[in-house]
Amino acid sequence: MDVTQSAEMNMEPAVLRIVIERLGKWLPIGPVAVRGGKGDIEASLRTLGYEIADAGRSVATVVCSGAQDPEEIEGFLKGALESIDRVPVCIVLCGSVDQTCRVSWEKAMLSRQWRKHPLGELVAPYGELDRVTGLVMTAFEPLPDLAAHAYPLRALEEERDLHTDMMRESGRRSDAHLARYIQASRFVEDGDRVLDVACGLGYGSYQISRSTRAASVVGIDLSDYAVDYAKTNFSGTQGLAPCYSVGDAQDLSQMADGSADFAISIETLEHIPQPVQLLSELHRVLTPGGRLYASVPNDWSDESGKDPNPFHLHVYDWKALSEQFRAAGFHIEKAWLQDAGGGQKRHLAARTMLEVDPRRGPQCDGEWLLVLARKFTTDDAPRNDSLMSTVSDMLRAGGREEAMARLSSAAADSSQPLRRAASAMRLAALHAFSGDAARTQLAWSEGVVVAKPMLEEPALRRDVANLLALAYDALDHDGLSMVALLSRHPAAMALMELERFDPLLNMTDRAFNEGVTAEYEPLGLGGRQIRESLEAKRWLDQKYHEHVARIEELEAYTAQLEEARHWLDDQYHSLTEQVQRLRRAETSHGP
Repeated sequence: MDVTQSAEMNMEPAVLRIVIERLGKWLPIGPVAVRGGKGDIEASLRTLGYEIADAGRSVATVVCSGAQDPEEIEGFLKGALESIDRVPVCIVLCGSVDQTCRVSWEKAMLSRQWRKHPLGELVAPYGELDRVTGLVMTAFEPLPDLAAHAYPLRALEEERDLHTDMMRESGRRSDAHLARYIQASRFVEDGDRVLDVACGLGYGSYQISRSTRAASVVGIDLSDYAVDYAKTNFSGTQGLAPCYSVGDAQDLSQMADGSADFAISIETLEHIPQPVQLLSELHRVLTPGGRLYASVPNDWSDESGKDPNPFHLHVYDWKALSEQFRAAGFHIEKAWLQDAGGGQKRHLAARTMLEVDPRRGPQCDGEWLLVLARKFTTDDAPRNDSLMSTVSDMLRAGGREEAMARLSSAAADSSQPLRRAASAMRLAALHAFSGDAARTQLAWSEGVVVAKPMLEEPALRRDVANLLALAYDALDHDGLSMVALLSRHPAAMALMELERFDPLLNMTDRAFNEGVTAEYEPLGLGGRQIRESLEAKRWLDQKYHEHVARIEELEAYTAQLEEARHWLDDQYHSLTEQVQRLRRAETSHGP
């Protein structure tokens, strides 16, 4: 084995441990070639059972270097790349290095017909790219010969406004796009059929195929150029190869109902005329309980209220995004804010992925909104829970307190977690019918606490998602009647067997109508009109408070501007006085 002595580096034990841990996740099975590193990496990999091989037999190469500026990198690569196989390569830099040299390495490798490795996140986590110094790791794989010939970098530059292969782009924006697909892959379950709508040049579908055990990965895009590029670059790869076809994201009529388990929509909704149509189509083609991972720019509007990007047809914020998902029949399970920096918004931000509460939405700013949502289902059959039969009999006999005590006991039984969560929420419904707002909120919150950890269990995930959707809606709209709330969540109602509360449901609805109608009799309004009027009033109240909050923000901003103006005035007067003193001094001393 030829170890390049000029690339020797001193590697601290802690740094070496991190390097080996990440290489262990990234390296394929088979012999590995090592160049540089003073033998530390080589010895550690041997300890893990890797065979260290010479060029010609390796399935991957680890290259250690200390080169940082472009000239050093170019000089190093001229010799190094000639002596290694055209196999995946991981570059390891340590010592007095920081992440700023990453772009120089990326540009140098991309110009030599390499591209970013689809699993590069394993050696260079997105959240560390602006925070870790003393260690830089970056991975690449060779570009297929046919792709290199048909699509050289200059050809991609000509298409850049419409299509970009982020695996052949350097820098922050590329990192952000690749990180989204890797994050989406973490939620793809073994055997899932994955659909990537508006897949562009196909790099994301390729990442999914390489990072999951999906049964199939299909990417569709409206552009013939994009699909041809994707097929040339990614369809001939080893393992599960993604399939690409031309298609309109807003019209998936070529796909049967329930034919996909997981869907991905990255930076798509803002580009298409009818985003609601896309969400409706995805809801149709997803299986019951299927999941959707999506991202949109987070309020990239300018002072006119519009997005200055001519290709962005819509402006999204959390409210607009969550309302569209809810209207299309999706429940948002997880949400994130992503920053990359270097763009028109939050130009100086570090590369971060911040998880936020999907019920409240983000409480701070960020460049992109990312969500993981689950398709609502209405086909959950009642579970014939004997508990609900007992509770129903108690309610019919007028024993509401006994029924609540029985549900409280079931909500404390840890042996059946799903039943426990459902019972806590049944108890919340009973408290709501009783008019006890404080206990209602407490019971809903308890149900959320019990249910949320079960999202990690595939067998329970679908039922739990339906329960959480009901609970979050109840906590967000504590003024909403229980009847209206349950009508919005038929799947959860079926799961909890709340049809056994039918006498209460009818009584509550009738009592509401009769009580309010009596108050509004002089106006000649019926129960339905009264409901609609009250809903309208609540909506107007909400809008009023939103506008008041916005006015307060503008007033605070005006005060800040005024303070800044005073500061500038003071600076101006101070500088003017200094200039005048200098002129007087110059005059007094003469020529």
